[in-house]
Amino acid sequence: MYEVIVVSDTSNINFKDDVDVIYDTTSVSKVLGVQESTLRKYCALMQKSGYEFHKNSVGHRIFYEKDIDVLRKIVKLKNSSQLTLVESIRTVLNSDIDDVSGVKVQSDIAYNKLLEEFSLFKKQQKEFNNELLRQLQKQQDYIDNRLEQRDKLLMQSLKESLEARQQIASAKTKKWWKFWK
Repeated sequence: MYEVIVVSDTSNINFKDDVDVIYDTTSVSKVLGVQESTLRKYCALMQKSGYEFHKNSVGHRIFYEKDIDVLRKIVKLKNSSQLTLVESIRTVLNSDIDDVSGVKVQSDIAYNKLLEEFSLFKKQQKEFNNELLRQLQKQQDYIDNRLEQRDKLLMQSLKESLEARQQIASAKTKKWWKFWK
């Protein structure tokens, strides 16, 4: 049978192995080196991810050594990697690791893979943009050629129309009997 001791001051504590130690929020925040409000935020996010804390008779969270170990891993992972707090919590809660340095390596591998995928996407996007520019240039050349052809036809029509008017004008000045001479 274990003896339960509630700890609110963590200085100079030496317990026997058969003692089950319970910590309060203040002492856990001191052990982890975070503010109490930060600890409460971590705990709330952990509960959203499915982690369950024990509570005392008035409904306050109580912490066992295993809870503090999990919180240490989360704090260490969050501070030592590029993961967000939520990602750190999910990583720790979904794994059975004792050393979070392996997670950092895994996150670096995931980051490098993401970087490679982005580089490939960037290359494909450049190729797509270049092809699009070629097609736009081809379309602009077609439009320019069509406009030039239209302008030539229009000028030719205007010349023919002007010549026809000149012939009509010269025909009006001639008398009708001079057409047969």
